[in-house]
Amino acid sequence: MSIVRFALVSLFLFFLLYLINYSTFVFLSREPEYQTQNSFPSTLVRKMHLNMLDATLSSFDQVFERFKSDAPKHQVNLILFLADKDPSTSLSWCPDCVRAEPVIYKKLEASATDVVLLRAFVGDRPTWRNPLHPWRVDSRFKLKGVPTLVRWENDAITGRLEDDEAHLEHKIDGLISGK
Repeated sequence: MSIVRFALVSLFLFFLLYLINYSTFVFLSREPEYQTQNSFPSTLVRKMHLNMLDATLSSFDQVFERFKSDAPKHQVNLILFLADKDPSTSLSWCPDCVRAEPVIYKKLEASATDVVLLRAFVGDRPTWRNPLHPWRVDSRFKLKGVPTLVRWENDAITGRLEDDEAHLEHKIDGLISGK
């Protein structure tokens, strides 16, 4: 009977050590996870190959200069123009942004390339609806809708996804690859 007990205890200890080693391996091999932040005026958030900068209308010029100066260090530089979140609900007032944002983040985080994403928040709905909104009339951006995702290279937009296509995975992949 003691041989059976010894075998059971040995088997139990072996199983326990296996679980501990497996758990340690899984824990150590995970990607670092950092919660994306929607804090202003400017926050840099590091994901595996994704750096995110946040800017509002008031902080955009300063953050954009930083974005442009760091652009040569990265393989892909993108700007995502999107609606602000309502502080009382933490939800965006823009249904297209709600639909596109998770898809965009998923594709960028899964990308093997080094990506910088400047999230430019256009303001609340009345601010955005103004035909003289700064990013509507800015010759560099000429925004028509949100969300708009643009690829920035050599101080110019080299590709863009407007509000009606910013949620399409194959289009996001094409923008990332530069095709």
